[in-house]
Amino acid sequence: MMSWKVHASYINRTVIRYVLETVQENGHINRINCSIDILVSGPQRLLDRIFKGTIPFLIGFISIQMGILLDIDVLKEIFRRPIPVVIGFTCQYGLMPLIAFAISKIFHYSPLYGLGIFVVGCCPGGAISNQWTVMFDGDLNLSAFMSFASTVASFFMMPLWLYTLGQYAYLRELKLYIPFKNLAISLITIIGPLAVGMVIVHFIPKIKKLVQRILKPTLVLLICYFVIFGGYVNVYLFKYINLQTALTAPLLPWLGFLLGGVVAWICRQDWSRVKTIGIETGIQNVGIAFMVLLYSFPAPENSQASVIPLVIAYLSPQPFYILLIVRFIRKKCIKKNKKTTAVLKAEVDNMSDDIQSKTIHQLIESNEVQESDEDEHRENAPLTAVSVMDKSPDTKPVEV
Repeated sequence: MMSWKVHASYINRTVIRYVLETVQENGHINRINCSIDILVSGPQRLLDRIFKGTIPFLIGFISIQMGILLDIDVLKEIFRRPIPVVIGFTCQYGLMPLIAFAISKIFHYSPLYGLGIFVVGCCPGGAISNQWTVMFDGDLNLSAFMSFASTVASFFMMPLWLYTLGQYAYLRELKLYIPFKNLAISLITIIGPLAVGMVIVHFIPKIKKLVQRILKPTLVLLICYFVIFGGYVNVYLFKYINLQTALTAPLLPWLGFLLGGVVAWICRQDWSRVKTIGIETGIQNVGIAFMVLLYSFPAPENSQASVIPLVIAYLSPQPFYILLIVRFIRKKCIKKNKKTTAVLKAEVDNMSDDIQSKTIHQLIESNEVQESDEDEHRENAPLTAVSVMDKSPDTKPVEV
């Protein structure tokens, strides 16, 4: 009886070959060549099941809140004039697959990695795009409509790209699997919670103000959960990520953000829609990419091909994190300035007619004291006549 203990450091496929020799009583030696195929797949731990099981509930909870904030009249207007939806569709299914193909060829990706990034480029927009749209004050109604439209279009557009350029450019002999069932589930997960939220706000209109206050803090907690817990659960896959992959794979969503926004700006969309179209273009439903690669390859190749979607999922939001910090600091500064201005305006609005001139002079003197050093030379300049008009129609300008 023989036994071996094999320790695997990476997810991969290997073969152990050995020679079994037996010595008979007459001294004759029999040699038998043996081999064992070994497949090393990802771990199936309790933490993995917890993480994968909680994601649908958390995203569904957030989507219900977004449904509460949707405006039916705005959705109807987008349906009647779908110009921004057409722009987003063109960017998502026209630009993204070609960008993914170009990245894989320019940086000489292996066939598995090249197919991985191309599959991501062909996927519809993800539900997380709605959350980032809210964080950056975009058009939530347009974002929800575009997510729905891109998922419906994916039933045709994904097979079109994968069975043409995808198969020709990467693995001609491979029969790619399109998970239509998962596409349908994604469609339901987008529409269902949003519809529930719209029904809730119809019967409880007051809840809309509450959701407006708690939605962004809830999104921040959800993002932290994905980054920290998700990173810990999938840390074993980071062994496959080299520097080139980490620097080049995120170019797909980053260029999607940039080019989508530029195209929307060229088409003269307003700023909120420019942000929304850029976000919707760059953020793909990486879960669909995982399903395509999982069913198109045997183990462990499916795990290796999933490295690129994993890199994109974790590194694509990095510019957003930086922008959120910058926007937070900027809003704090603006809020402080607005508070000071509001106090001054309140003093002017509340003063009576007989002391109006005196109060204005006090404000002018106060502003002169607070001037910067660059304007100090004005203090020695001759006084300029200032006209102050009283609210009474009979009062004439008074020169000071």
